[in-house]
Amino acid sequence: MAVVVVLAGSAVAAAPASASDAPGFLCNLNQNTWLRGEPDGFVLRTLSAGRGFRWHGQASDPGYGTVWIYGHGAEAPGQDGWVPAANTNC
Repeated sequence: MAVVVVLAGSAVAAAPASASDAPGFLCNLNQNTWLRGEPDGFVLRTLSAGRGFRWHGQASDPGYGTVWIYGHGAEAPGQDGWVPAANTNC
């Protein structure tokens, strides 16, 4: 299933993939999402639903029932941060 998700994300969001050469998995956001400086931390920016998100393979579960993933959105490929995994199709 992970292969299907990566391929689907690449087909839908080819521009974000070429905008960043950082390693990771290309996903899409399923809703407007805050990019945060740390899990449950301060908000860096808002990422738009339907746009790409490159997940760098780091994840965190601070014990509150939310899994967070680290990466950057298509709107700002040079600004990494954390988003809830449930807000992506990763």
